[in-house]
Amino acid sequence: MSTTPLEVSPEISRFDAENATSLTVSFLKRLGYKGNWQPMKVSLEGELYVVEMVFQKLSAKVQINFNTKEIKEYEFQQSEAESGGFSKSKGKIIFLIAAISIGIVFVKLLGVF
Repeated sequence: MSTTPLEVSPEISRFDAENATSLTVSFLKRLGYKGNWQPMKVSLEGELYVVEMVFQKLSAKVQINFNTKEIKEYEFQQSEAESGGFSKSKGKIIFLIAAISIGIVFVKLLGVF
């Protein structure tokens, strides 16, 4: 009965976009930004994964080394007024016009004018 040694293949460390996103979220939470971050873009540029995340009006851009999984650089920016910003002010204007119209109708019903 001969025994042959089992071939053990080295475990391949697979670091992909999903792992880069997860590492970025953990990093942002450790910095104190504990919101519900949404990934917007993940790209591989040379040896760096560039992960762009958004939370409310704050965006973060994090660069992670592909080989060492080390965060090389990060940047935060306040997002510009999002597309919903204009519609919110538009809604306020419509509400104001409706309130004034109702006020005028009410005053006419009372016979003040």
